[in-house]
Amino acid sequence: MISKRKFEQPDVNSDTIAQLSRQLIEANTKLKRTENERTAMLENISHDLRAPLTAIRSTIDYIKLKRDDPECGSTGEEMNSLVKLLDARTKTLEVMIQDLYYMTCIDSGREEFNLEDIPLAQFLEEYFFALEIDDKYKDYDFVLDVPDDLDVVVHIDISKFERVLDNLFTNARKYSDKGSKITLGAGQNSDGAFFYVEDTGYGIPKESIPYIFDRTYKVSNARTPKDDSSSGLGLAITKRIVEFHGGKITCESTLGKGSRFTVFL
Repeated sequence: MISKRKFEQPDVNSDTIAQLSRQLIEANTKLKRTENERTAMLENISHDLRAPLTAIRSTIDYIKLKRDDPECGSTGEEMNSLVKLLDARTKTLEVMIQDLYYMTCIDSGREEFNLEDIPLAQFLEEYFFALEIDDKYKDYDFVLDVPDDLDVVVHIDISKFERVLDNLFTNARKYSDKGSKITLGAGQNSDGAFFYVEDTGYGIPKESIPYIFDRTYKVSNARTPKDDSSSGLGLAITKRIVEFHGGKITCESTLGKGSRFTVFL
């Protein structure tokens, strides 16, 4: 006859139980916060998609009406205007969908990072000179503030950090008037290397700064861009890329005077 062994409760002290309980509560809280952010992000994107879709639908209906009704003729100038509207709204949709997909890939770990050792000064200078000839920035005053003796090698994914700079410069341009100064600078301190993008644009209210990197936040009241075709995810994507590299990004801003975004590596 096989005797059944009596179950013996593990000897776990109260401190261990309390610690495990705290860890479980913290993990659950973080999971809920992440899920709430994801839900809010999808709600925001869904709402933002309505405007361009409505404009595209209305424009197409109008073109069909002109085509089907002989009495509703249209001039070449009018058709060009409609095509431009369709093109602009389609680009808005493309940006939103691409950013949403990119953010999802980063969060899920599906996005690959190809890290290599790169001289920071050379990387920033090459990016800056390429941007100088971009027509989008022809009406802005560009300044490069990278010390000649900056001899720092960083371990980064070049394409990802080009995207970081793209996002920061796009924001600087969108939230500044023509003729404003946009500076790309870099340096080194006791904590390591850093670079920054600074503008003399509209600035951000102090109370908004802690939230600008959240994927669910858009400073719509603080900064009203001239033509906003963004998804609102640019800074959230930038923060995730920087953090993947073990760095951090900060923002300093004064309303009416401009903003400075600094990436520490």
